[in-house]
Amino acid sequence: MNSKWLSFLLGLFFALPTCVLAQVSAAEGKLACQGRVFNPLSDPDWNNVYPITIADGPMGPNADPPLMYEPAVCVCPGIFGIPSYGIGITYWQPLYISEVQKIAGCSSSLGGKMLLNGYAGLNSEQALAQLEKGNPHSTRLQLHWYQYPVFSVLEMFLGLTCRNDDGFNLLYSSEVDPIWQNDPWAATIDPEAPLFASLLAQFACMVDSVAASVAFPVDALFWCAGTWGGVYPMSGNAAHSTSTFQIDNLVLAKFLARQSRLGLQFQTIGPLAECDAVPNPIWLKSQFRVNQVYPIPRHGAPLVIGAPPIQQLPPFMTNVPGEDDTVNLIFEGQQCCLRTY
Repeated sequence: MNSKWLSFLLGLFFALPTCVLAQVSAAEGKLACQGRVFNPLSDPDWNNVYPITIADGPMGPNADPPLMYEPAVCVCPGIFGIPSYGIGITYWQPLYISEVQKIAGCSSSLGGKMLLNGYAGLNSEQALAQLEKGNPHSTRLQLHWYQYPVFSVLEMFLGLTCRNDDGFNLLYSSEVDPIWQNDPWAATIDPEAPLFASLLAQFACMVDSVAASVAFPVDALFWCAGTWGGVYPMSGNAAHSTSTFQIDNLVLAKFLARQSRLGLQFQTIGPLAECDAVPNPIWLKSQFRVNQVYPIPRHGAPLVIGAPPIQQLPPFMTNVPGEDDTVNLIFEGQQCCLRTY
């Protein structure tokens, strides 16, 4: 064989592993755990706190959903059953941070740190589709849920008796929850899911989409998350979409519905919650506002469950190439009977 051809074939033989390794390294680079430490001063959109209502007098911009109301003079059960009177207050409290992650164990809100190791098998198949020729329509994602009472952390509203005074805490990590990973297993907590698979039920979600886009979601349509999609099954799998915003927020909506079903997320607005938060297995969508803080902190009109990102800045931009994970600060509506007892 001609020596030139031999040299060419040998060079090609030794170059192939290098090309393959370069391809794998590039794919792994896309899966690198990325993030930024959450800043409780600059990252939140403080516009979400409003309106604040004291004795039925609203202050500040925005509007509350119809269910959010506290009478000017409220009456609650007191000591030994004696009625206790107070002043009615409503406001929105930044209470939780949610991380929707493609890389299992990664925490974007803590600067891109790996909290859990050994769960690579639970990475999003969507992120690995090009490398492993998997199903690009599979969108299983992991979610971390932190308690982060910003008012308490920043020592704001110290005299408010109904303010959450707890500290920062990781409340949930989906990697250790087998039900989150599997749709059939999710049926153990949402056995009614087949009832909402009909065309009629899905058509009703169009009403929720319009309502959420214009003002507030329709709480009665609890199986819908507006333009984001349907909440069943209550697992980490979401319908495929080209929009990272839509997929990540749908997974968040599924989690919130799941938390209410398990009795871990209480109802904080409405007639039943005039004095205290109450458990409700059916989630109340209108008690939440979603404020994206990573990768792009967004500001503007409050984003309600199921609404498209058309009233926030920067317009339409929710993620940047290579940073597809989403960190949201969750504001929760609060009704408070401020008593002096």
